[in-house]
Amino acid sequence: MVESKKFFPLFIDLNEKECLVVGGGSVALRKTKTLLEYGASVTVVASHFKEEFKSLPVEIYQQDFVVDFLKDKFLVVAATDNIHLNEMIYDICEMRGILMNNATSKEDMNTRFSAIIETEEFQIAISAKGLPKKSVKLKNQLIDILKELDIE
Repeated sequence: MVESKKFFPLFIDLNEKECLVVGGGSVALRKTKTLLEYGASVTVVASHFKEEFKSLPVEIYQQDFVVDFLKDKFLVVAATDNIHLNEMIYDICEMRGILMNNATSKEDMNTRFSAIIETEEFQIAISAKGLPKKSVKLKNQLIDILKELDIE
């Protein structure tokens, strides 16, 4: 039996860091918006894109992924519906020491995205170990608790 990875919670400055998102669907769009919210410089590559990508301040390449896109990237998100492609991107990023989030795996990544709550006083990140719907559910419950305690 393979022991599952243990992820260390970490807050990291993404301001002006070069990030790559591979994929043009809903998950890629959501993760791209999150990266932009934290100041990242984002490049997106995919053969097809949701229309909303065109309104974002990102560099878009409408083509298939090639390894050269990884050059000088701080963080990579593989958010395609091709599990094998996402795993290949993970393997390359792992060898090169690049932070990588894989939308189709709980293990084949070295970085997870969190559900985030931000208030004037707090920044709370929630991970349900690769189960984003559970993270969002807890996030919404915590927001209600913070409101009740008047510390939102």
